[in-house]
Amino acid sequence: MDAATFLSTGLEAGSSAEGPPKLDYRDFQRSFILLASYRSGSHMLKLSMGRLANFLTPPEPLNQYAESESGFTLKEYFSTDLLRPKIMTEASASVHHFLQHFYNRMPETRRIVLDIKYPQAYAFGVNADMDYSVVVPTFLEEAHKLGMPFVHLVRKDKIAQAVSLLVAEGTGVYLNQSNGRGLQKAEQKIRLSPRQVFERATRFQNAAENARTVLAALGATTLEVTYEDLLAENWSDQYRRVFQFLDRYADIPEGFVPPTAAQNSSDRVSNIDEIRSYAANKDPSMLGF
Repeated sequence: MDAATFLSTGLEAGSSAEGPPKLDYRDFQRSFILLASYRSGSHMLKLSMGRLANFLTPPEPLNQYAESESGFTLKEYFSTDLLRPKIMTEASASVHHFLQHFYNRMPETRRIVLDIKYPQAYAFGVNADMDYSVVVPTFLEEAHKLGMPFVHLVRKDKIAQAVSLLVAEGTGVYLNQSNGRGLQKAEQKIRLSPRQVFERATRFQNAAENARTVLAALGATTLEVTYEDLLAENWSDQYRRVFQFLDRYADIPEGFVPPTAAQNSSDRVSNIDEIRSYAANKDPSMLGF
């Protein structure tokens, strides 16, 4: 099913909607894919885009564990009695069918941040026709065909990113609010294995490089942004780059504070110097230099 066919097709039987969603090709061009890995600052950027540029910020649509809340997620898609295409044999049609239901949950003005993590992008399989020189996730391919731009968010300091993930997994605190709430469980310092941190950092590095390769193979309209730049002294200029890329004007009020705090957990690790020294000896680029 191509984009034109999809946009002219109503919701299939099994939907709880009273009628087909009114979709416009521009709905997709007004939205964008925020492609990132875990602990990269994607939640911070997503919520900031919502507050500054009035984007809708539903939960990660391809997160199979997330509740739909104000959106529509893969968890609900597979748990409801929908007549759906078979993902194994009709992957492209499955993506379009999912997007039909996803967009049907959105308000009439559909300017949406679709927050997609690297592993989630493979939820609908990959292009098996060898149309590209690399393995391309079907979801990203179909999003590109629909004209959706991509903001690729990466974190330069992969060691800090790995530390952040391991600390979050160890403490159960995954989100640091700007007001400091959510830090109470993480007050006690913990010790991490330098080798384990480096292995996680390597995965993050591999994932980012793979994403760059996939986006280049697709010829996708892409802007790469770094987490560190979003926190730098000229952070407002970085947000304006994103606005300009998305052809969206937005004012940044003086004193604006991102909805979530920096996901920096290094000060909660007792042997952080040992970890960074280990990484410097193995591969200094993992430290973001």
